Amino acid sequence: MTRAAGAFAVVYAGGKTYRCTTRGRLRKALGVRVVPGDRVVVVPTGPEEGVVQSVLPRTSELVKPTARDAGRLQVLAANVDQACVVFSTASPDPDPMAVDRFLALAEAAGLVPFLCFNKLDLAEPGPLRELYESLGYRVVATSARTGQGLDRLRAQLAGHLTVLVGPSGVGKSSLVNALNPQARRKVGEVGRRGRGRHTTTDAQLIPVDGQGFVVDTPGFQVLDFVHLEPDAVRQAFPEIARLAAGCRFPDCSHRQEPGCAVREEAARGKVAASRMRSYLALLEEAEEAWRARYRSRREG
Repeated sequence: MTRAAGAFAVVYAGGKTYRCTTRGRLRKALGVRVVPGDRVVVVPTGPEEGVVQSVLPRTSELVKPTARDAGRLQVLAANVDQACVVFSTASPDPDPMAVDRFLALAEAAGLVPFLCFNKLDLAEPGPLRELYESLGYRVVATSARTGQGLDRLRAQLAGHLTVLVGPSGVGKSSLVNALNPQARRKVGEVGRRGRGRHTTTDAQLIPVDGQGFVVDTPGFQVLDFVHLEPDAVRQAFPEIARLAAGCRFPDCSHRQEPGCAVREEAARGKVAASRMRSYLALLEEAEEAWRARYRSRREG
């Protein structure tokens, strides 16, 4: 499935693209809408038309709360195996906490994340690149405008189904167009306040050089962690999860508990201060959401 809108879907199969309809009973049975990356069974009804008969079980889902209702979840992509977290080197400037949020979202979904710092023609990634490479994350620096770094990005995408995620205005769609000029994804300029404007309004799966596929998703500025259990947040920061094995208590939150190995290592500079701030902020969001759900169940 490359693209879906209501009862209609575009399906890529055998090197051909089919415009398909999805039966109403199938959409009702799924309980969620079909999304890019879904593997489907299609019965052709014409040279370029067909009907989606069934959807195969998903191996993965990248999920986030909806913008209008944090209690509802939206599946951005299915069956992807890695996430390319895209931020710009400038215009807009990268925010470390936002980077951590997107990385944690991918980690919690069981995906392998890597970072792409775009707009290399404007600035270098600098210390942020060094930080995340020291944590073991793969980092690619690119410029969709000049073509810098695109060969390395293609190598990271080859043989994978990759979802592109990141804030608005960082150049995700520009990168897709540079990788596949036939994609013709709509792009826009950054606003006066340095924040990206929403130009991509739908997710779409796009082939890259016949060696891989990417799902280009709409950018979003706010990424709440109300849908995750607190333990999922603890596991979403790999360096903190590794050190946690040395804590006195197995459920240590790494705030004020005695015998906390994570805080001890953080005091020695072994855990970046920005990463600890991000972890504690996301953990608080997840815990508050868990408490709200618990109160709701008791009152209901």
